[in-house]
Amino acid sequence: MSALKDESIEELVRHYAEAATSHGRATEQGDYVKGNAAHEVISSVYRELRRRGPDAQRALLDLLGDPEVGVRCWAASHALEFSPADGERVLSELAGVPKSLVSFSAKMTLKQWRDGKLLFP
Repeated sequence: MSALKDESIEELVRHYAEAATSHGRATEQGDYVKGNAAHEVISSVYRELRRRGPDAQRALLDLLGDPEVGVRCWAASHALEFSPADGERVLSELAGVPKSLVSFSAKMTLKQWRDGKLLFP
């Protein structure tokens, strides 16, 4: 991946979605090595989107309807910072998915958010 500062917002969102897909699948499979690598990409891309401002961050809202649960979970988690109603809605939906580690992550993210303990990278 080239330097993130040189990427368009569309490219950043694509990198984010690819990494979030990988992270979600790794989470469900218990593959922490792939999960950690994907997390690094997600965090780096989100920091770059945040650096560019609210309009860039809002580009992640398009991912709230993605077919991949990992993508929806990450996008909703970050959306809590700039579009909390959308983030909470999607995380609440994901929290209801049975027998899923991504669902558990959604539940814990909501709990931390509601307890005022959620920190963004």
